[in-house]
Amino acid sequence: MSETHPSPSGNTYFIQETQTELIRLYEQDRLLTQLLGGVLPEHPDPAAFLAPMQTILDVACGTGGWAMSLAHIAPHLEIIGFDIDEQMIRYANALAQVGRFSTTSFEVMDASGPLDYPDHAFDLVNARYFSVVPRTTWMAALQEILRITKPGGWIRLTEAENNSLTTSPAFEQLSGLLLQSLKRQGIGFSTDGRSTGTTIVLAHTLRKVGCQQVQIHPFVLDWSVGTPAHQAISQERGIFLHLITPYLVAKQMITKEEAERLVQQAREEMLEENFCAHWYYLTAWGQKPLTP
Repeated sequence: MSETHPSPSGNTYFIQETQTELIRLYEQDRLLTQLLGGVLPEHPDPAAFLAPMQTILDVACGTGGWAMSLAHIAPHLEIIGFDIDEQMIRYANALAQVGRFSTTSFEVMDASGPLDYPDHAFDLVNARYFSVVPRTTWMAALQEILRITKPGGWIRLTEAENNSLTTSPAFEQLSGLLLQSLKRQGIGFSTDGRSTGTTIVLAHTLRKVGCQQVQIHPFVLDWSVGTPAHQAISQERGIFLHLITPYLVAKQMITKEEAERLVQQAREEMLEENFCAHWYYLTAWGQKPLTP
């Protein structure tokens, strides 16, 4: 998910430290694919699922990690990823060139649409963190995704609920301020700003745009102290909290001094012996009907 810079269409993300954010997103992308169980963990046999496919689109691809992981296990596929952030796309294309992913490419485009692809172009359209699309344009953007999906093709959405649920008071305070601010900007589906509220609408919105055979698969990433994921995620979340500080200060949600104090406190609390944390994800997927 791209969370960084002003876009050509005028949209802005809430993190502005470009180089640090590029590295963080790349590491987060890699971690999530690994910890969620691969690129298509909801399918018992991903190779069989992908075998008849030819073209895949990754929406709001960020640094392109999911797309390149998919290319690694299914080299027969033509994979395109797009993101609103030009620097993110340059980074993704450089990684693809270094990794010699010749059938994978990335381009700049806004997930809010309209999308510059013909009708019925892709066998699978994947979006991890489609929640970057404001709720006011969510359904129209999803309809546009349906348009470019082949009849019989699939749409796959993966979202997180909140930024994790933890026993760290400082982490929860900063996360709560971010969630409230995002609600004010029209991001997510929360009714009260205490959550993102996005996971609960995934299956419903897929059915509403006309998808069939809609299914869901939940994931829980346990990154409590003592788990294999603790060190990597606590480091990534610590960087994330630092990077959202200027945004929260600019939105007058908190003072700079208080934010910096809470970030340091959260980092310390994430290392405490009784620290517990879960990160909840949900994947929903559905098939475009063969006939209108």
